[in-house]
Amino acid sequence: MLTVGTILTNRVRVLLRDIDEGGVQWRDPELIQWFNEACAEVARVRPEACSTTGSFQLQAGSKQSVATLGASRVLEVICNMKNGEEGRAVRHVERSTLDNEDPNWMAGSKTDTVFRYSVSLTDPRSFYVYPPADGTGSLLMVTGTTPNEVESLTDPFPLPSMYAACVANYILHRAFAKFTESESMQARAQNYYNVFVSQIGDTQASMENDNAKTRDPIGA
Repeated sequence: MLTVGTILTNRVRVLLRDIDEGGVQWRDPELIQWFNEACAEVARVRPEACSTTGSFQLQAGSKQSVATLGASRVLEVICNMKNGEEGRAVRHVERSTLDNEDPNWMAGSKTDTVFRYSVSLTDPRSFYVYPPADGTGSLLMVTGTTPNEVESLTDPFPLPSMYAACVANYILHRAFAKFTESESMQARAQNYYNVFVSQIGDTQASMENDNAKTRDPIGA
């Protein structure tokens, strides 16, 4: 199992050349703080890195929110749920398409089955369903969450292992950046940050390519 200690000891401390137990120049509590910061940054830029799939109880009306679930954003609505089983698929559509079809669609008749959904561009934890829900139905959906903060070297890595290098490079960026009066240290900090950004960008491109058909709106 990949742990916090594995990343900090085998990756970060080796490159920092601070391999004594607990650290000398960079103590464990400091690195763990940046570890949590790194995981949060990965989840912010790539919400798929910390996502969960589950049932969502619809509220009456068209506007829905996953804020009560503690989610950071809506990633995908998959289908309606009926008696605990997957039902009719729900299609992703731009809200402008629904607005153009019927400006009064949000005031339409309510039902327990959703046909389409549209995510909010300004409130990532909100989305809209069509037809408006009557409050009795539920959906199977994917939401982004916030990584659990770690406290110990023995805690498990809270993200998929493919992001371990990204997290390590972000920590190295923060570690060298604290030497504000050293140009060489600032340069190393910037180099590690550039690597982090490049890795996240590569992950994003791969993820977008793999999920293009499900994440892109397909019209009415």
